[in-house]
Amino acid sequence: MGTDRRSSKPPRVAVVAAGAGARGAYEAGALSVLIPWLDARGLRPSVFVGTSAGAINAGLLAATANLPADQSAQALVNFWSGVRVEDVFRAPLRSGPGTALRYLGQIAGLPGSGVTSLLDNAPLAAFARATFEPYGPLLRENVADGTVVALALAATDGAERTTMFCDLAPGVALPQTSSGRAIDYRAAAITDRHVLASSAIPALFEPVELDGEWFTDGGVRLNVPLSPAVKFDPTHVVVVATHPATYPDAAPGPSRRPDVVDSAAAVLSSALADRMVEDLLTFDKLNRVAASAPDDDEVRRIKRLFVGPDTRHQLGELAAARFPEREGGAFDALGVIHRLLGPSEPGAGEILSYLFFDPGFATAAIDLGRDHAQRQVAAAEPWIW
Repeated sequence: MGTDRRSSKPPRVAVVAAGAGARGAYEAGALSVLIPWLDARGLRPSVFVGTSAGAINAGLLAATANLPADQSAQALVNFWSGVRVEDVFRAPLRSGPGTALRYLGQIAGLPGSGVTSLLDNAPLAAFARATFEPYGPLLRENVADGTVVALALAATDGAERTTMFCDLAPGVALPQTSSGRAIDYRAAAITDRHVLASSAIPALFEPVELDGEWFTDGGVRLNVPLSPAVKFDPTHVVVVATHPATYPDAAPGPSRRPDVVDSAAAVLSSALADRMVEDLLTFDKLNRVAASAPDDDEVRRIKRLFVGPDTRHQLGELAAARFPEREGGAFDALGVIHRLLGPSEPGAGEILSYLFFDPGFATAAIDLGRDHAQRQVAAAEPWIW
C-alpha cells in the first residue's frame, strides 16, 4: 500500500467510499457532515475513489466539487432520499417467469438462452443515465481544471481482476498495475456506464459491457479501494463505509445453529468487511513505520479518518426495524424479497439492507451516518496517523 514522500506541497485529500448497495445512503449522511467540515479546514477533497454505491457517491462528489461544500454534500443526500426500488429493479414476480424460461432454455442447451441475472435491473440503467448525464459536463470541467485530481471507480473484470477506471486531471499519471493485488488501472472519461459497471451486483444484476469487455461489481474483490486511493499521493484519506473498522468481538455465549439466511448474511458481511479491516491495519502499520523513520528519510505519514457503523449488523437491524413502516404491499419488489428471506429470520434485515431502496430507510440511514460523522469530527483527535 505504501506511504507517501515528504514534500512541501499543499494538502491533498482523498475520499474513499465503500460498496454498500442501498446502504450508500448511510455514506451520504456521513459525507454531508464531512465535506463541509473538511472544507472549513482548508481540506476540500480532490481525489474521489469508490466501489458500487460508493462509486455513485464518489462520482457525485467529483461532479459537484466546484460547488460550495454544503451544496455538494446535499446533492448526495438528495439523490439517496429520492431512490425507490422501482428505479433499480423490477418486482421478482414480474420478471421471474421470464428468468425461469431462460433458465430452462439454458438447461436444454437452446442457443441464445441463459440467465445472466436473477433480478431485472433494466430500470437502473435508465435511472443512472437520467441522474448522471446532467453532471457529465460539470465533471469534465472539474477534471480539466484540476478541481478533481482523480475520480477512480472499481469494477471486476471477466478474469476476476479489479479494474480501476480513472478520470485524471492533466498531468496526473495513471498508476501502474498492482501485481500483488491484481488491480489494473485504466484511463477513462467516467460516465454513467462506469458507475453501472461498478454497481453490477454479481448474479443479481446484469453485467455491464465497456469497450467490448464485461464487468461486475467492484466489491467482489475490492469493496473499499483504499490502496488505489494512496496511488494518487494524498496527504489525508477519509474512508466512509457501512461496516466498522474492526473485527467482530467474540460471542458472549453459545450461538444458535445458523440457517441458510444467517450463513448468507455472514458470508456477505465477511466478504465486504474483512479485507477493509486488513487494509486499514496495514495502512496504520505503515504510518507507524513512517513515524519512526529518520527525519531525513523521504517518507511521511498519511492522516486517515474513518466513519462507519458501531457494529456489523447496525444497518441490518435498522432495515429490519424500518421495513414494516415502508409504503408498498406484500407482493411488490421488496415485499417478495422479504418473504423469500423469511420475515422472522435474524439475517433477513442484513441482506435486505443492501436492496432496501426506499425513502424511509434512506432517511434513517442518512441520519445515522450524520450522527456517526458528527461524533467522529467532534473527537479530540479525529485523525489517526
